[in-house]
Amino acid sequence: MLPRTETEIDEFLLQFESCTLAKEQWTHSAHVLTGACYVHSMGEREATDKMRACVQRYNVAVGGENTETSGYHETITVAWMKLLARLLCELQPIGRAEFAQAAISQFGSNRRILESYYDFDVVNSTEARMRWIPPTLAPLD
Repeated sequence: MLPRTETEIDEFLLQFESCTLAKEQWTHSAHVLTGACYVHSMGEREATDKMRACVQRYNVAVGGENTETSGYHETITVAWMKLLARLLCELQPIGRAEFAQAAISQFGSNRRILESYYDFDVVNSTEARMRWIPPTLAPLD
């Protein structure tokens, strides 16, 4: 169950950032919630930097690797942060917990949304995993 209150969100983010969050809790919706909270608190650029660093660190902490074929994916991360920043602009003014819930409602079950922005399989692209590739079909921001 994902956190809903400010206190629950703070605890969840602390566990993620300290790499103590159980691996099975790090779902797509958990990624969305975390990104939403970061964008709300820091803005897109700083939030993207923090998400990048935390995801890479967390992957290693739970036994994964960040390689050309697995782990952290730069284009997916940046694209999602741009989508979340755009959603935040549309919903302002809004509190962090409320925004996190709105982001999960909007994006939590839509893992394939990037297919609307890329004309290639961005998820399985080694190049896109290693560096930011701008969208080829429609702008993200």
